[in-house]
Amino acid sequence: MEFYLACLKTAFSPVVLLYAIGGVALGVTVGAIPGIGGTSTIALCLPMIPKMHPLGALGFLIGIYKGSTFGGAISAITFGIPGTPAAVATVFDGVPLRKKGHPKQAMMTALFSSVTGDIFSDLILVFLAVPMAMISLKFGPTEFFSLYLFALMLIGLLIEGNVAKGLAMTALGLIIGCIGSDPVSGAARFTFGIDALRGGIGMTPFMVGVFALGEIFTQFYTEWHKVRDRKMQELMQKAEELTGYDPKKDKFTWKHYRDTFKATMIGACFGTVAGALPGAGSSMAAMASYSLARRFSKHPEEFGKGSMEGIAAPEAGNSATCGACFIPMFAFGIPGTATAALFMVALMMQGITCGPLMLEDNASTMTSFFIIMIMANIFNLFLSWGLLPIYAKISQIKPRFMVPVVLAIALLGGYAAQNSTFDVLMLLIFGFLGVYLKKHNYPTGPLVLAYILGPGMERSLSQALAINRGNWMGLLKSPIALGFYAAAVVLFFLINRSYKANRELARQMAQIAEEES
Repeated sequence: MEFYLACLKTAFSPVVLLYAIGGVALGVTVGAIPGIGGTSTIALCLPMIPKMHPLGALGFLIGIYKGSTFGGAISAITFGIPGTPAAVATVFDGVPLRKKGHPKQAMMTALFSSVTGDIFSDLILVFLAVPMAMISLKFGPTEFFSLYLFALMLIGLLIEGNVAKGLAMTALGLIIGCIGSDPVSGAARFTFGIDALRGGIGMTPFMVGVFALGEIFTQFYTEWHKVRDRKMQELMQKAEELTGYDPKKDKFTWKHYRDTFKATMIGACFGTVAGALPGAGSSMAAMASYSLARRFSKHPEEFGKGSMEGIAAPEAGNSATCGACFIPMFAFGIPGTATAALFMVALMMQGITCGPLMLEDNASTMTSFFIIMIMANIFNLFLSWGLLPIYAKISQIKPRFMVPVVLAIALLGGYAAQNSTFDVLMLLIFGFLGVYLKKHNYPTGPLVLAYILGPGMERSLSQALAINRGNWMGLLKSPIALGFYAAAVVLFFLINRSYKANRELARQMAQIAEEES
């Protein structure tokens, strides 16, 4: 009892609470601004982590993550432009419901469903993390190698877009992760005679470059933001042309929450499962939750025409991935999403190594972290509830004002991490790589996750071969390993088979949204 009281005291300390509240406020803000997003913001904040309060830093990042997940719905409903990719499905019914004269109902439905799904997945994380960590303690190098292989296969296959591109990015991430010194022999590899590369590619310049600078440079060298501004102005004019709006009829009540609870739980359950699968991501969870809620709804004909269930399901689905994506990371050291990989880096900066022993070795810190995760949802609910009108106006900020500020922060953070100009150079290189990948629709998620998982996979393989005296057939002796190998092969064929069907479903939903808007 004293242990839990101490953890509660730590979690409720003023410094930690202020960091968490600030993170939520920042997260909702960047989530509401199309093109920024929580992942890029977390990447920008990584260089500041070592200089912040240890637990407060984690609270700040989790606040950004949770706030930005909901924030994408604000611009999606207000202007029909999703603030984050995961909020695309929210447009389908959010815009029609707003046009009917119920913008507040649409916003509040998204908020309450998002918080419900998030709390649900957090509780699943709390109750599953310890049992899964205990199971993972029974894993040896051979089992961990097969698990890493299975995770990388999932990341390459489940990522949105072309499966071949996903696998290619996974391979590229593994190659980048191999740059530096061999973990066994210590020999330099892929360094091209550059001594600064012997220590490998730094996580901070790599993450910030691919995510933050990639997005910044993309907005610099495309005309997309001009098109977006013009479309936003048109949508704002249409919103102002709403006639007969009655604030008394646009109220969100307990009855509305009860009516959408079924769709909310469908999204929460599927989002939790999707979040626990490495590579699935919040966008897939949102789209699938929307489809499932439509199938099991008593009024499926209302979907796409302003259904509150059509808002509740995808918002609960994408938010439910927030807690669930930490399950494989805490138990096995395998981040489920690119954002989880950033948290893994942040924990490493705090001296915490993710994996089976993390919860045991850092029991007080992680227990306090779980408490902060739950509190962040409460902060998200009340802050967003009270500041929705302000957040809606923030989403109107034009990229031409945001891009220079974010660029300056990114370059400063890249240098401050280790006071190294070489890191700034690498940051710029990976920023241009991010531009190329975005331009040609290559997913960055598999690249980053493979970069994080590659060294662990190589270490497990080296240990497994050492135990088996160099005999590769030893990798097939473990029943658990064979199960992961078989699962990877089966998933490869199943996902390839269903890929065309899922792409057609997404096309139909996008067509419905375009017709309704």
